[in-house]
Amino acid sequence: MDFIRTGLAKSKQPEKAVEELTNCLHKEPRLLLYFASAAYDFKQLSQLFSQQYPNAQIVGVTTTGEIGPQGFSEFSISAQSYAEEFGKVEAVLMTDIVKYPIFDRQKLVHAAKKVGIQVNAKAVEKEGLAFVFPVGLQAGEEKMLSVVNSIFTEDRFPIFGGTAGDDAKFEKTYVSVNGETSSIGGAVIFIKPNVDFYIYKENTFKSTGKKVKITKANAEKRIVYEMDGRPAAEVYANAIGVKRTELEKHWSLYPLGRKFNQDFYNASPFKVLANGATEFYCQVYEGAILEVLEPKDAVMEMEKTIRQFTEHFTELNGVLTCNCILRKLQFQDEKLFPKLNEQLKQLPHLCGFSSYGEQLNKSQLNQTMLLIGFGKLRAE
Repeated sequence: MDFIRTGLAKSKQPEKAVEELTNCLHKEPRLLLYFASAAYDFKQLSQLFSQQYPNAQIVGVTTTGEIGPQGFSEFSISAQSYAEEFGKVEAVLMTDIVKYPIFDRQKLVHAAKKVGIQVNAKAVEKEGLAFVFPVGLQAGEEKMLSVVNSIFTEDRFPIFGGTAGDDAKFEKTYVSVNGETSSIGGAVIFIKPNVDFYIYKENTFKSTGKKVKITKANAEKRIVYEMDGRPAAEVYANAIGVKRTELEKHWSLYPLGRKFNQDFYNASPFKVLANGATEFYCQVYEGAILEVLEPKDAVMEMEKTIRQFTEHFTELNGVLTCNCILRKLQFQDEKLFPKLNEQLKQLPHLCGFSSYGEQLNKSQLNQTMLLIGFGKLRAE
């Protein structure tokens, strides 16, 4: 079925780029997602898409690299449209995920119920799903996830998303919902699909066998002051075998990991502070024991990912992906895009972006790639 269509535009003029995309997408979609480089005037893009698709739910996100039908791209716009027959969709702009995310809780409840999701259902995992797209650089992702999850009586509601970027400028990121843009908010899309879906998390890291204990931290600010009772940057540098002054050149290949069901949920460092503390892309808690990770072969892992992901479907209509900025930078440095894109372009109607963090259910993750596919699942 023609449920999902995707396009990528590289024209520098917003009007021309939107025109290019409309030639690839549904004429009257139920939902339109677009992921745009910070090189574009984001507010102008938001208005152009709203004018083009007045009856659709429209959500936009700024990026640090886009992902389209042919794989990784840069300084472009990737877009994905979902047909009316795909299911019921309702988008919400959370106006402030930093200070007052709880103020939007009732809007979330209303939107979920509007598409037919029963927030009090015992088997809530069968009720539908949500996409979440927080702004970046505000440390608000965990607060946003907490509020979205709080509207459900039971755990296990499927949530998939990625944090907005700004081409690695680390200045300001944006999201947009139905023409309204924000640099401190977040987009939530509740979906009651008429098709099956499956979420896959790729992790290209393994344990080095070394562990560190977080002995002093401020989880809300995402700052670790001490590991093993000593300045965090010093311990981190020793653990990966480099000088403290060289740490930031190497740590993207050596994130910390929390082991969960034989898999790692990565916590990636963002920067070293003047006092030797380390700021992370996600919350790290005092008392946690984390493993120091090292990379696997990225191309081999991608081959395995595509194989295992597609094997879950007898029919795959389209795929949305969120890929961490640190993975993107690693792939660029190692000149892996051509080989990785050979794998990615096997996925039908692929769309997505490189993000400042990835959201899966109740967790904010780093240095992962999340894939969600829609279609018909293979009977187990």
